[in-house]
Amino acid sequence: MPQFDKITFFNQIFWLILIFSSFYFILLKNFLPKIGSVLKARNKKLLKSNSLAEQFKSEELSVLADSNRVFVGTAALCRTNLFNGVGKSDNWLDSSQKTLLVSDLKNTQEEYFKSFGKISAKRYLF
Repeated sequence: MPQFDKITFFNQIFWLILIFSSFYFILLKNFLPKIGSVLKARNKKLLKSNSLAEQFKSEELSVLADSNRVFVGTAALCRTNLFNGVGKSDNWLDSSQKTLLVSDLKNTQEEYFKSFGKISAKRYLF
């Protein structure tokens, strides 16, 4: 078999070791440091983005809590103001109703009916 020829065996082993060792040293000196630096930079970038994502998540939770607190406070304030306004208007209506004189209302009602009669009479006369 020609692979095990004693004459060319040493020659083949020598060139095999020389080529693979030179390939190994080229990889070791040129390409592996670049690949290592890329991997380190990628790892740092991932760690930084994860920490920023956690910060954004905590900030989002605090903003949601604050917005809920503000919404609940605003709703309570609106409810209080609405009930105060309704109470004040009820009090105003009660007080104005008590202060009106019955005679004033009667006079106003009589005037109204008189004007209503004039309008209906004019309609039928023309």
